[in-house]
Amino acid sequence: MNPSLHQQLDRYAHLLIHTGVNLQPGQALRIRGELVHREFIHRLAAQAYDAGARFVDVQWQDPVLVKARVERSQPEHLSFMPDYLEAWGKEVVENDWAVITITGSEFPDIFDQVDPQRMRAVFAAYMQKLAAYRQGLMAGKAAWNVCGAATPAWAQKVFPQLGPEEALEQLWQAIFHAVRLDQDDPVQAWEEHDRKLKQLVRYLTENQVHSIHFLDPTPGPDGKPSTDLVVGLTDEPAWVGGSTQTQSGRRFFPNMPTEEVFSTPHRQRAQGWTRISRPAFPFQREVRDAFFRFQDGELVEFRSEDGQEVLEQFFQIPGTRHLGEVALVDSTSPIFQSQLVFYDILFDENAACHIAFGRGYPMGIHKGQERTPEELAAMGLNESDAHLDMMIGTTTMNITGLCPDGREAPIMEQGVFVSAIFQGQEGPE
Repeated sequence: MNPSLHQQLDRYAHLLIHTGVNLQPGQALRIRGELVHREFIHRLAAQAYDAGARFVDVQWQDPVLVKARVERSQPEHLSFMPDYLEAWGKEVVENDWAVITITGSEFPDIFDQVDPQRMRAVFAAYMQKLAAYRQGLMAGKAAWNVCGAATPAWAQKVFPQLGPEEALEQLWQAIFHAVRLDQDDPVQAWEEHDRKLKQLVRYLTENQVHSIHFLDPTPGPDGKPSTDLVVGLTDEPAWVGGSTQTQSGRRFFPNMPTEEVFSTPHRQRAQGWTRISRPAFPFQREVRDAFFRFQDGELVEFRSEDGQEVLEQFFQIPGTRHLGEVALVDSTSPIFQSQLVFYDILFDENAACHIAFGRGYPMGIHKGQERTPEELAAMGLNESDAHLDMMIGTTTMNITGLCPDGREAPIMEQGVFVSAIFQGQEGPE
C-alpha cells in the first residue's frame, strides 16, 4: 500500500468518525465489518479513541461461516438466533452508542449458489431478533453510518479488466470520489452537498408533493413505456435527505455516500409498473432486468430473466409486496457519473432513483419518530422484517410531483432535477 493511500485512509476514517457519526467525547462506538476490513477498522478505532470514545467494540462478520450454516445446518435450526443479539441492540439504542457498518465483502459472490429458501429462514430470524434495535435507530435513538471499504475480490468484480493490485487501488479511489474525500476540504464539501439536498427537500415540502409519478417513455419489450408508476405517500409526508439528527439533537449522516432524498409511501398507494435499471441483491443474490407491476399498493406481478427464484423467496416475507421507501437521485450523482456498477447497494442506490420493498421508515412521515407503531400503521406505514432497494432511475426518466390541489410540480426531466428546485433558495436553517 503506497503512502498516499495510507494518508487517504486516515482521512476517510477521520471523516466517518467526525462527520459520519459525529462521535462525541465519552460516547461508545460499535463497528460492524468483515474480517477483511481489519486494517481499516483499526484506523476507525484509533480515530474514535482520539475523539474521546469511551469504548470501541467490533462485531466481526464472516460470510464463510454464514454460508456453512445455511448449507449444512438442520432445517429446524435455521430460525434460531441467540438472545444476546437483542441485548446488544438494547445496549446501543438505550445508552447513546454510535454505530458504523462497513460494506464490501471479501467474497462478494459467496451466496450465488445457496438455496434462497434456506437463506430466507436465516435472514428472517436475524431481522426479527434485531427488530427493536432497528426501530430504535429509525426513531433517532443512536447515530449510525453505513460506509464502504474496498476488498480485493470486490475490486475485481467492479474492475474485471484490471490486475488485482490496480483494481484494488481503483476501487479505493472510486470510493474516495463518491464520499468527496478527493476534494480539498471534504467536511466543507459535505456541508455544501447537504445544503443542496435540503433545498430539494424544501421544494418537495413547500409544494406539498403527495405522490410521485415516474415516467420513462423508452419502450419496454411490450412496447409500453419502460416505467409508468405513481407512488402515493401518506397524508402527512416528510422528505428526508443528507444529514439527520438523533433525538438528542446530534447531527449525523446515516450513509456515506448519499445522493438521495426519500419519503415513505402509503402501503396501499402504488399504481403502475417499472423495470429496474441496475442489479439488485435480495439475500445477497444478484437480480437483473426485473419487472414489477402494482395495483392499489400491492405487487401483483413480477418477473426476471435472471433471479426469478430469488425474488419468489423474497416476496414470501410478510410485507415485502408493498413499498417502504421512494427515493430520488438524478444523473449528476458522482456515482452515476462514474459509470460504474458497484455491485453494492450502498453505492448503487445512490446512482439512481429507487423504490424499496418492505419496511417503511417513520422518518418519512411528519413527526413519525414521535408516533406509536399503531399510529404509524394507521397512517399507511408498511411493516416488514425486510427492506430491499430496487434502482429504477434512468437518463430518460421524467418525474412529476402530484399535489393535493391538483397542481403538478416538475421534479426531473431526462434524468436531471429541474433547475427551478435550486434557484432562489437558501441553505438549511
